[in-house]
Amino acid sequence: MIKKQATNRARGDKSKPANAIPNPSKKARLETMLSRPRGATQKQLERALGWQPHSVRAAISQLRKGGSDVLLDRSGRTPTYRIDAAA
Repeated sequence: MIKKQATNRARGDKSKPANAIPNPSKKARLETMLSRPRGATQKQLERALGWQPHSVRAAISQLRKGGSDVLLDRSGRTPTYRIDAAA
């Protein structure tokens, strides 16, 4: 007979380690990326967040509805989204 070792989960202990670092939400990561001076491209946001293009655009739309001044800069070679710090 094979003995199974009891783990914390098997015993129902769902506590986290004391030194666990909280993982920022995807919305917070999106806001951080858009707050950078140069902002972020659609592709950068897709890769960093693991989202489809339509999901990135929807999240940006929700930020705008929430009062953030999200700008789309098309002056460069690649369009870039950023949050206007002056607003």
